Amino acid sequence: MLNIVYSNNTQNLASHLAQQVLKAPLSPFEQETILVQSNKLSRWLTLFLAQQHGIAANLVFPFPSAYIWSVFRQLWPDIPLDSPYSKSALVWRIYALLPRYSDVAGFESVSTYLGETNEPLKRYQLAERLADNFDQYLMFRPDWIRQWEKGQTDNWQSQLWYALTEHDTEPKHRAYLLEKLHDKLKNSNTPPEGLPQRLHLFGLTALPPVYLQTFTLLARYIDITIYTLSPSEYYWGELIETKQHHRVALQQSPDAVPYEPDHPLLASLGKQGMTFFRQLQEIEHQSISYFEPPESGQMLAELQADMYWLTVAEKSPVIETDDSIMVHSCHSPMREMEVLYDQLLAMFERDPDLSPADIVVMTPDIGVYAPWIEAVFGSAKGDQFIPFSITDYQSQSESQLIQTFLSLLQLPSSRLDVEMVLSALACPAVQKQFLLDETAIEWVRTWCRHTHIRWGFDQQDKQRLNLPATDANTWRAGLNRLMLGFAMPLTVPNQPVRLFDGELGLDGIQGEKATVAAALCAFIEKLNLWREVLDKPQTILDWHSHLNHCLDTFFDTSGRDEQQLDAELMAVRKQLDKLLESADQASFADEVGIELMHSWLSSHLEELNGAERFMGYGVTFCGMVPVRSIPFDVVCLVGMNDADFPRRQPGLSFDLLTQDHREGDRSRREDDRYLFLEAILSAKKRLYLSYVGASIVDNNDIPPSVLLSDFQDFLSMRFETQSGGDILDQIKTKHPLQPFSYRYFDGMDDKLFSFNASQCPPQIVSPKADWFASPLPEAEESWRHISVDQLARFFAHPAKFLLRERLHIQLQPDEQVLETREPFQLDGLSSWQLRQELLEVNLASAPVAAYRDIVRAKGVLPHGYIGDAWFDQEVDKVMDFSERLEQLRSESVAFTLPFEFCVERFQLEGQLEAVTEQGLLRYRLAKLKGKDVMAAWLDHLVLNHLHPEGIALETRLITEDNMLHFLPVNNVTPVLNKLLDYYWQGCHQPLKFFDKASLAYFRGVIAGKGDAAIEQARKVWSSGNLHVTSEQDDPYYQLLYPDSPLDDLFTEIAEQIYQDIVSHLQGGKL
Repeated sequence: MLNIVYSNNTQNLASHLAQQVLKAPLSPFEQETILVQSNKLSRWLTLFLAQQHGIAANLVFPFPSAYIWSVFRQLWPDIPLDSPYSKSALVWRIYALLPRYSDVAGFESVSTYLGETNEPLKRYQLAERLADNFDQYLMFRPDWIRQWEKGQTDNWQSQLWYALTEHDTEPKHRAYLLEKLHDKLKNSNTPPEGLPQRLHLFGLTALPPVYLQTFTLLARYIDITIYTLSPSEYYWGELIETKQHHRVALQQSPDAVPYEPDHPLLASLGKQGMTFFRQLQEIEHQSISYFEPPESGQMLAELQADMYWLTVAEKSPVIETDDSIMVHSCHSPMREMEVLYDQLLAMFERDPDLSPADIVVMTPDIGVYAPWIEAVFGSAKGDQFIPFSITDYQSQSESQLIQTFLSLLQLPSSRLDVEMVLSALACPAVQKQFLLDETAIEWVRTWCRHTHIRWGFDQQDKQRLNLPATDANTWRAGLNRLMLGFAMPLTVPNQPVRLFDGELGLDGIQGEKATVAAALCAFIEKLNLWREVLDKPQTILDWHSHLNHCLDTFFDTSGRDEQQLDAELMAVRKQLDKLLESADQASFADEVGIELMHSWLSSHLEELNGAERFMGYGVTFCGMVPVRSIPFDVVCLVGMNDADFPRRQPGLSFDLLTQDHREGDRSRREDDRYLFLEAILSAKKRLYLSYVGASIVDNNDIPPSVLLSDFQDFLSMRFETQSGGDILDQIKTKHPLQPFSYRYFDGMDDKLFSFNASQCPPQIVSPKADWFASPLPEAEESWRHISVDQLARFFAHPAKFLLRERLHIQLQPDEQVLETREPFQLDGLSSWQLRQELLEVNLASAPVAAYRDIVRAKGVLPHGYIGDAWFDQEVDKVMDFSERLEQLRSESVAFTLPFEFCVERFQLEGQLEAVTEQGLLRYRLAKLKGKDVMAAWLDHLVLNHLHPEGIALETRLITEDNMLHFLPVNNVTPVLNKLLDYYWQGCHQPLKFFDKASLAYFRGVIAGKGDAAIEQARKVWSSGNLHVTSEQDDPYYQLLYPDSPLDDLFTEIAEQIYQDIVSHLQGGKL
């Protein structure tokens, strides 16, 4: 017997199912079979039955297609587990068949697409589309299939299908087996063996006509109950849209009785549901109704009641506090998530009984929104954290293991660039396989930076690209430097560095680092080995073996804490098994390349445990898929954009279904329209809609989805405000571009608010607490024992010294992405480092030109003549600078002068380097900076305090653009006292003394610029150009000085410090 249960409430349908299961329980050894069209619906139904019965067990939820195939196998044991005409098997059969038809008449369009090269990947992609077409024909056009198999071929697809089946006397595909099953069910008086006592079809909104016929015939032998959601208790299978009403009215005679208009939303959005409803009415069945008239009151309930009664009530006012329907217009998907987060917090505040599990958020493309969901909802803390889970999100998008495996499949076409290799090493399963950890990866990254590894395994990689054969900047060169650094020290007495067979070792490769270096070498060697293995075409059987071996080679997921990684690895292995099964079903034994394997695996690695995530934890974020009419208190639809919903599915020119539409055919656009209707009906308390409604570039309005636009039009027609205004003015909110807009915090608009206090503009929010409103507690006496080097570090960057030394706050710079191209020029830092090295070599009386081989071995220089020219250019600069130094260098032997003395309560210690009879000579091959002046000045003050016999109390500072000559200081103690007092002050609160800004200011002062001096300092502190780095961009300054620190105290400190320096400079200028 066939029973059909109708209801406008999914919970009522589930309750009837629960009663039937409880009323006539099956044997404990017999499964309850419930057919569904969505894993998410089976998840919800399992939870519902468990709540009703206290337990849900021995339930099976097959899809209709899978269940019907199981019936085939029960009736005819020779039917295989998977059809040789399944889509996965058809792909390979079509792929192998296509080349034979390149010159056959009628296949000209196929031959043109594939081209003369017959590229395998293009051929496979075409085979995929054709297999999908044939799969649809088997389900929706079995009559075509019968004609084609009889040789009635009138197009190239029919010829292709005939070739696929011509040697199969009894093709075991769905169309043939369904016809055979129908004949058996029609002509037999005894029930087929193996059928269950009863069958439930739950929540179906559409079913291919041939499947509906199958279940109708099966109902002659077993009880079958179809549970279907219907928005109305009354017949709604023939509703006509408003525009069709107008067309009919124009064609009628003036005396004809006018048609009563149908509900416009139901008629427009419910076409798919109406088709299925009509199909159900055409079959013989017993009808059971469990309808529940919606309660009126709020706007959402009134809307659902109108659909239930198939009428449109008179326009009615809506109270201002009615928030059952909300529409939000934002500037971007990220802003949609930020607005949604605040709106959900407001809902929880207004409705204490509302739980996060009562909310579902659906979007047409969850992949676009998942990162923003994680960024907004995942970053919330404390009481404002909303539990959430994301389902329908492709695992390869979020699984590092799967992403790493797919990147390994691209090794044959990879340059082995440094970032690609380090990305693979970042995978925890790879690290475990090669006995590495995060610390080791940081070492590897540092080594790659120091050895200048860019791309390529060795010189042969470059040769293959018609580039000069050199190992420079390849992994071979870098690994050689690591191994040489382990085997021999970099330096020997009286020689700066030494080469071994043209190679330069890297210092520090000892102990645990040597073990890491060996693991890195093993990893790179395996990458190169597998690059060769994967570059050869192989059969699917060989690929199955090799790719499983590849997984064993690179990944280790053993251990109790690696369950997720192990599940991801098993998912890859299962897909490889499915790949082999599909090839076996198709008897496909051709060799294929790795590009095709990568394409197949990329498209088949689906989400992991997606059903378990649905309704598993907090707010459910998911994609918009058919058959998700599950009731929630709050239903949110985001991303209702004109270009994204209804989703467009461009028809293929060779899809014959588009040329012969029949009732019951599936349409992506009609699926989405009905999905929108289901969302409206499934919302029990609130319906939340949002879209990108304004341009992020120029703020111009962007129209929403046509479905949302029609929905808004209907709301304007059906409802109004209490004052008679447009209801959209009350329920629709246009949000500002930024979350820190004043409008969210000024209280002028009740619809605009924010729970994020950190976004509140400083003029509104109470001022932040000043860390140093009062000085830090007095430092210990040990802080008064200081070396001159520490004092120089302090005056170079007082803010950094205070935070790092006193408060132990170390702000790490963002990890820089390693360069993946060989050097074509030297940047500013590399040029400066090279010049410093060359200068030290030249001052040590070593031949500078001979240092070229060492620099080349480091991988710093561009290749070839360009590198030589660049090296010569830097050598010229060094030689010019050296000549200036030689004129000032003393012929007497330099020596080191250790010291330790007290200045009032402070004790200074250390040693003065390079002391000669002429005093001190300090130099730096760079432009003069404030820290250079302060370091030289401190050394000069110590020299004058020590007053060594026979030593001139003078200091010279040579830079690329300046030369300062410090004269003797007659009374040095007060000057040192002043600097030490500033040091002690800076140990307790920030000292407003800056390397660049303070020097720029005082230079303006001594130049007589007056008020312009401070403006000069402000330009140095903040350039006003986003593309130019200023002194204020230093992370330590950003933390301590949210506002400009260039005030009167700043000018006073700069004048106090630099005035003493200038008064002891020859010429009195900086």
